[in-house]
Amino acid sequence: MSQWQQYSNLIQALGIPDSVRCICAVGAGGKTSLLHRLAEEYRARGRKVLLTTTTKMYLPKEYAALDRSAEEILACLERDSFVTSGTTVSEEKMGPLPLEIWKDVVREADVVLVEADGSRRLPLKVPGAGEPVLPAECDFLIAVEGLSGIGQPLEEVCHRLEQATKLLGCPGTQTVTEKMAVQLAKRGYQRFSISGCYFFNQADCLSEEQKNKIAKAMEGTEFVLGSLRERSYLKNLAE
Repeated sequence: MSQWQQYSNLIQALGIPDSVRCICAVGAGGKTSLLHRLAEEYRARGRKVLLTTTTKMYLPKEYAALDRSAEEILACLERDSFVTSGTTVSEEKMGPLPLEIWKDVVREADVVLVEADGSRRLPLKVPGAGEPVLPAECDFLIAVEGLSGIGQPLEEVCHRLEQATKLLGCPGTQTVTEKMAVQLAKRGYQRFSISGCYFFNQADCLSEEQKNKIAKAMEGTEFVLGSLRERSYLKNLAE
């Protein structure tokens, strides 16, 4: 039986050092929500936070500076201590900042939060060729996975299904288990040498037995089991 320590602060739960300046979220099942929660916590610490993407993300509803110059973005950052910035690519989504603007604004922000992967709003994912897209500045990587995919057919809840079936050695009709969910996260993203943490979101949909199964499968690997919706984060005391 696993023992858990509960946190209400996401930065603390993830163990992000104070020296970290560029945090990238990859995977599926809550990247945008996680980055917004981090932005709230960093702003509460008096830090100026830039949120952007290296791929695509849905257009922000507030604190937006889209298709702007570096000077305009930095003015928003100075005024509000938080800005979401990028280039409009459709009626729903924004893409990356132009490289020169990226360089200018990253120098001035205290913390840069980057959505560096796409998942089509599915809870699970295996990265494809060229994914994720990590900037050179990244110094903390969070691999996110949504646990609502457990108990569902893999083909209905996983982005990059072909890669997932090859990785797991099973058909797309296979029902996702706790062990499979862990394998998708670890084997999909463990090749990156950047310091970081796994974050399993939507833990509020799991039983204690299921949480213990995930803890066993993740033994020896840094992870947080949490619910962004409930702002509750658990770390296994055996870690």
